Amino acid sequence: MKKRIGLLFAICTLGVAAFSQTPTPSSTSAPPAQPKPEHFTMVASLPRSATTTAWADVRVSRYTSNATTQRMAALLVEGGQDALVKALEKAKPIGKASLSSRVGFFDLKMIRSRKTPTGRRIISVSDRPIGFLEAYGAGRSMDYKLGILVLDLKIDKKGKEVGQGILIYASKVKIKKGKLDIEYLGLHPISLRNVRKV
Repeated sequence: MKKRIGLLFAICTLGVAAFSQTPTPSSTSAPPAQPKPEHFTMVASLPRSATTTAWADVRVSRYTSNATTQRMAALLVEGGQDALVKALEKAKPIGKASLSSRVGFFDLKMIRSRKTPTGRRIISVSDRPIGFLEAYGAGRSMDYKLGILVLDLKIDKKGKEVGQGILIYASKVKIKKGKLDIEYLGLHPISLRNVRKV
């Protein structure tokens, strides 16, 4: 079963412009300081699973630079999803998302953090792991080669970052009429609740 994410979600999270909202530093300015690695824990609600919830863990070693982000966005616009996936497959992991019920889960290859009126939003797009049996069967799921993670964070009364998010394990994207169209396979994305920065 395949469904499309609403246009508002696409614009707010993964529009090509949103990928590179932070202005690129000029050649005369000092390079921005790289933030320290970040670690988040949360509860994941798994659709169509015997175990309805699991502990989830997201680790960010660093964030993707503006230059790399713009290059990835250009690949998507000019070459479509396949071009983006090939570039992500070659990229080194800069983070990891894992679930207590699944070993490994998947590496994060492109991660962005941008300010929102209430805090910030972390967005990650990665090529998803495709197992031998899935590849051998060559079914419809092979068209859905991207994983998408979104965390919406705010500061609580104790000064800690908390929030919620979603994890789409299998999705495909394309540019349609100048906007990003995101389609995912499955009943629902994985809901991430009680997100906390460790």
